Amino acid sequence: MKYSENHLDEAVKIGIFSADQAVLFRSYILSSNTLTTKSQKALQHSGGLLVVFASLWLITSAWNRFGPIGILAISALYFIAFLAGGTLANTKNKMNNAGGMLVSIAIMVVPFLTYSLLQVFDFWPLAWEYADYYGWVTGKWLLVEASVLLVALPLLIKSKFPFIIFLIAFSTWFLSMDSIAIVLRTMAITWNQRAIISIVFGSITVSAGYAVDLKSQKEFSFWLYLLGLVTLSLGLSVFSNANIFRFILLGLVNILLIAIALFLSRNVFLVFGIIGIAQFLCRLSWVYFRGSVLLPFALAIMGAFLIYAGLFVKKNINRIDTMIKMRLPLFLFNLRPKR
Repeated sequence: MKYSENHLDEAVKIGIFSADQAVLFRSYILSSNTLTTKSQKALQHSGGLLVVFASLWLITSAWNRFGPIGILAISALYFIAFLAGGTLANTKNKMNNAGGMLVSIAIMVVPFLTYSLLQVFDFWPLAWEYADYYGWVTGKWLLVEASVLLVALPLLIKSKFPFIIFLIAFSTWFLSMDSIAIVLRTMAITWNQRAIISIVFGSITVSAGYAVDLKSQKEFSFWLYLLGLVTLSLGLSVFSNANIFRFILLGLVNILLIAIALFLSRNVFLVFGIIGIAQFLCRLSWVYFRGSVLLPFALAIMGAFLIYAGLFVKKNINRIDTMIKMRLPLFLFNLRPKR
């Protein structure tokens, strides 16, 4: 539950707090370094991702100039610097969000570090590049993914920073596909196989997020929900191309996501459900209205409907939530996570 300045002023008026206590409380809140606004978190996450993208650009564009040993030294320097900075921010300055983001950047550098180390020992074919990590599925990448997990898991336990669980889940997703490549004894798996793996992995990750959500760990569950829904949506998008029945299943799953969003009161499901329905309707109109002058009108009407639906839900979310609480059977009500 969130509190505002008006709540505190009202509490002073009715005698819950004295005016002096209210001043002290405001001073404590303003001086607390552990409290971080949503905008600060967004800026820190954006800055962290920018650092990682800059590092990836450096490695892919300057590999020939620095060579494996040079990239290994740069990656090691990045890893040590960000890990030390994050640890210092957490322990000495109590800047948990900034410190956690710095530790996360160190974890995101681990694939570069492992890849360059393996290049030094001639483990990789010369024709392979680091950019292939995000496109080609093969068992050799297991060492890279395993290195991320070995580093990230202890740091998650130590720092308890929620974003790290997203990095662990992301590497686990890649690891699941590369493991299947080993089981099938192939250098590459088909897109349909990737889709099935992503659907299964996404469903498991969303379920794990729900289990964490029930433990009142909302920030941890958000990152699991996010990656699980990304992989599930990507898998369904590819999987539904095969026939009309799978295509209909895609539409039904996205409707189910909106229902889950209302049941759990988690907006991340609502966002993916609306995006999924928009994708379903666009593809449906393309199939039946392609080449027709009605196609632009159909897309405009569907876009306007989705915008209105989103605004309606946002405006009436409290009323909808109250209706759900009143009409749910007790056993289903107990399955909702705490707010």
